[in-house]
Amino acid sequence: MLRQAKLAGGSSIYAKGDKINVLKGDLTGLKGTVVAISESGLVTFKPIGIPQLTKPLDINAANVCKYFEPGDLVRIIEAKYKGETGQVLDVEGPRVSVVLD
Repeated sequence: MLRQAKLAGGSSIYAKGDKINVLKGDLTGLKGTVVAISESGLVTFKPIGIPQLTKPLDINAANVCKYFEPGDLVRIIEAKYKGETGQVLDVEGPRVSVVLD
């Protein structure tokens, strides 16, 4: 079953291993993988694709969003298909096409 979900307006819950994209601040555009999340709202992440940045960085969770790539396994956390799992087929802007299990 193929479904599309709009990412805009959703709430994000971050977990270790999630892929994130920085939306605001000096690190805008930087992508990384979540290493830890603090109760104060800081996300610690390891940058991807920049060999010079070897140490994890901290950023406010309000300044990042999750991002997905084809092949990622996901669980839908809101709306009609809440709780369903599937595999990302395609990402076009704020829309993600998922084949549900």
